[in-house]
Amino acid sequence: MEISVRKADLVKELQLVQGIVERKNSIPILSNVLAEAKGGELRLSATDLDVSLRGGCAAEVKTEGAITLGAKKLYEIARSLPDGDVRIKVLPDAWAQVESDSIRFKMAGLPKEDFPALPEPKAKGGVTLPGAALRELIARTAFAITAEDARYYLAGALMVLDKDGVALVATDGHRLAYAHRAVPLKVTEPQRVLVPRKAIQEIARLLEDEEEAQFQPADNHLVFTVGGRTLASKTIEGQFPAYEKVIAAAGDKQLTLERERLTSAVRRVSLLSSERSRAIKLSLTKGQLELLASSPDLGEARESLAVAYEGGDVEIGFNAQYILDFLGAALTDTVQLDLKDSESQGTFRPAPGGEIDYRYVVMPIRL
Repeated sequence: MEISVRKADLVKELQLVQGIVERKNSIPILSNVLAEAKGGELRLSATDLDVSLRGGCAAEVKTEGAITLGAKKLYEIARSLPDGDVRIKVLPDAWAQVESDSIRFKMAGLPKEDFPALPEPKAKGGVTLPGAALRELIARTAFAITAEDARYYLAGALMVLDKDGVALVATDGHRLAYAHRAVPLKVTEPQRVLVPRKAIQEIARLLEDEEEAQFQPADNHLVFTVGGRTLASKTIEGQFPAYEKVIAAAGDKQLTLERERLTSAVRRVSLLSSERSRAIKLSLTKGQLELLASSPDLGEARESLAVAYEGGDVEIGFNAQYILDFLGAALTDTVQLDLKDSESQGTFRPAPGGEIDYRYVVMPIRL
């Protein structure tokens, strides 16, 4: 293999695969990126055996071929080179030479035959998803995906597709984020798939400059095609919780709050919350919402907000970070909070009237 490729194009594609490659891996080939030169294009592929990404860029191909090279080190080398063309030439015994102007690197690689086969999209079928809509749904739900590996069936977001639109649902057992965007989709029947957390994060990165994504299931994998790049992920086996009942439940105490004002108050009060629980108490009375945090080691903080509320009193505890996650994703001037009592869920929503149906349910903390 011998090629010449623009540095900017090479760096962009190598940057995208960095999130796929695991830094510490017991299988050496999985730390490498597969570089394939054919037909005027350089194709770059990476995988961790669960999630894979294949992309490419235009190149002047003098000799077709393939090799695998360390993904992180090749990216660092490419970034360090001056602007212009980068020449890559495969040498005997799986070595490669990387050159630019008078600069030359020689890298040890591994044969392409050792690289795992990657899933490919089918020639026909699939659903076209608006890129902006999918990006917005991910931003409003991905933070609620559990980080606990033991709860594997929650380690992703549930994607629901039907003719009326697309929804994403994520939960870690303590909170649940639901977002639905009404867009016409060409689906013959509703589809429900669990998309792993890592795949969700990578899809969001791929969608930054793209207007749409193609999705289709293929042999126990979920395959997304975005801007000529293909991301494939193994499906998560397991039963996702029945979220419909959770988001349908509503409290009888409702109030509307200024988002920025509430964000500032929660941030200030939580400075003296317990570092372990991050708990703050919300005390709602006629015309007032008081926020309280206390810790035996740190002290106590209180702040009161004037609110237009005429209902009954209620006190409830929440994890402050959970509230801040929602407020950061809501992106509206005002938000609505629905409460019932100290032992029932609280439901946060953006101000009505947006294009996205967004609901965020948080379970209370015993204080």
